Amino acid sequence: MADLAFGPPPGEDGKATRIVDLNQRRADRAAAADGLVVADDTDVETTDVDDLVAGGPVDPPEVGVDLRGVLDERRVPILPTWLTHRDELAQTMRWAGGTIGYHTGVHLVRLPIYAGKMAWYAPKGTIRAVGSALGWAAAERGNFALRQDAATRNDARTWLELDRHRQRQAAWRWWVLGAGALGTGAGGLVIYSDLLPWWVRLPALAGGILAASRYGRPVDKPIMARTVRRARYRKLTAELTRRGIMATGEVKRPEDIHFEHEIRREGPGYLAVADLPDGVIATDIIDKRPQLAGGLRLPLDQVWPDVLPREHPSRMALWVADKPVSALKQPRWPLLREATTDYFKPFCYGFDPRMRQVMYQLDERNSLFAGVPGSGKSLSARVVLVGAALDPLVTFAGFDLAGRGDFDMFEPLCAPGLFGSGADDATKQAAYRMILWLLAECDTRGPLIKHYAKQGLNSENKLNRTIATRDPRLRPIVAWIDEVQELITDPELGKAVKAALISIIKRGRALGIHLVLMTQRIDAPSLPKGVTSNIALRTCLAVPSHTEVELALGTGTYRAGARPTAFEIGVDAGWGVRVGYGPMTTVRAAYLDRSAVERLCTRGLALRGGTVEAADLPPERDLLADVLAVIDPGREGIHRDPCARALADRWPGVYGQWTADMLSSRLGKDGVRTVTVNLGGDRQRGWRREHLTTAIEARTDR
Repeated sequence: MADLAFGPPPGEDGKATRIVDLNQRRADRAAAADGLVVADDTDVETTDVDDLVAGGPVDPPEVGVDLRGVLDERRVPILPTWLTHRDELAQTMRWAGGTIGYHTGVHLVRLPIYAGKMAWYAPKGTIRAVGSALGWAAAERGNFALRQDAATRNDARTWLELDRHRQRQAAWRWWVLGAGALGTGAGGLVIYSDLLPWWVRLPALAGGILAASRYGRPVDKPIMARTVRRARYRKLTAELTRRGIMATGEVKRPEDIHFEHEIRREGPGYLAVADLPDGVIATDIIDKRPQLAGGLRLPLDQVWPDVLPREHPSRMALWVADKPVSALKQPRWPLLREATTDYFKPFCYGFDPRMRQVMYQLDERNSLFAGVPGSGKSLSARVVLVGAALDPLVTFAGFDLAGRGDFDMFEPLCAPGLFGSGADDATKQAAYRMILWLLAECDTRGPLIKHYAKQGLNSENKLNRTIATRDPRLRPIVAWIDEVQELITDPELGKAVKAALISIIKRGRALGIHLVLMTQRIDAPSLPKGVTSNIALRTCLAVPSHTEVELALGTGTYRAGARPTAFEIGVDAGWGVRVGYGPMTTVRAAYLDRSAVERLCTRGLALRGGTVEAADLPPERDLLADVLAVIDPGREGIHRDPCARALADRWPGVYGQWTADMLSSRLGKDGVRTVTVNLGGDRQRGWRREHLTTAIEARTDR
């Protein structure tokens, strides 16, 4: 009965007990008529989304400031750098002294003109001053306009009231004027009399005349003329820095640029250290230096963006000079004065764009200077050589394969046979002989340094000044080759020269041998990887593209911010980017003209007692006689490959790197052609004994 009263259970017929929302059903039918499907509880494709469960915190906890953190903070300098740095202080003092001297000289020359103007304007100024004082004492100007207005309106009462006010003001002013007149008269009598010394009276009289003339001259006619016209420059500010960076297109919002510290004075300009937004690095801005300079409205060589070493890549240093760097006067090279250097210690090489000294170190290094013609390779390398010449322990050797005479002033410092200038084959052979001598020095010096190291003179088995002073055989050697590509790419000597240079560069640096190479041809054949990768000090001057930059300075240097491509040939001669000694630096070598280099070389020769000791050079070999010597007795000749091996075995220091092709080319120049030689039935290309003998006799007859 209960079942009949309450109907079937819900589990058997759910529709019987479900409450239907008629309004929702009508809406569903309307949506279905429009082609839409409304999800309901029976839609199997609709699922409930569970609540997102958050994980644990991943940010590190906040750490309070401790003593170590405070002490580790970077501090700004207490005093300006120009006041604490000796070189910048001297430069600032020279600039101030020169400026003061210039202005003083100009005004002294124009003193007669100034005296004439003062004589003309001083009486007028005196009369004008007296009139102004009388007008002030009478108080006529105080309410003159009001009294005039009252008189115009015929208002006698107002006019009298204003006039009484004027009389009250004038009553005490006349007393002040009288006292001033008495004081001025008394001062004039004292100056006119002999009560005061002349050095007091004369400045007082001059000051009075100057004041009177200043008061009497027209406003638009100054007494003293302008002596300078200030150069136009823009002071670097945060707003201007942001504007310049945004002009590159790399940064969209100015508020994304932050500053590490306040913009400060740095040398002859201003320095700003800016933190760029995420994803923008300093080299992105450096690549667009012209756009940056355009945004700052400054010449290109007045704007110097740079990366900061040991900082994150998005931190950029922007230094803006007061005027273009090409117009800045480079400081005087310190070593022009009476001074000496030490091969084992750094010396001044040149100056960076902020006119700060940039040092150079010879010990345990080699040098490379690369740049297109006119970039200043010879000028830059000569600074290094002159610095070495001022150390009396240094032995010199060098060859100028360009033959222009850029290094002739160093010839008196070189031993006989260790200097040459020219592009001919004889000079190349002499340069190769020097390279062989350097190789022999590497073989000799190693055991000697090891011997002295065992005696406690050096704990690192490297040459130092103590050992070099004790043993003349271990004097430091500085050898240079200008246009070294002429040797490396030579068809006869190239392979041998390349192998020898790599060995000298690797071994000689610790043995007191510093090799300076210069080249204007920057490609893989002229600068083999084995040569450039082992040279520590590399300077790249003006070059046309990033390819030459990375060949000279190393892979990745262009991406790291090296931009020798921005230098202009001739105008920027001597400017280069240097790596290998401290951070990568943009530097200009100190300018030394030919006469200055000659004087410094003369000083270097005097430090050596006026003479240079002879070097133990390898003997010059006679190739024709040597080939004859390796032909077995009874044989009519010798084949090419066995000849090359025999020469290398007997004289490895001379022919160790020679190939059969090199022998063929060299003997061909002496008139001995390669022919077919039959030795016991073995027919190969080689040289006949009779041809060698004939060539030697023909040479003797000449």
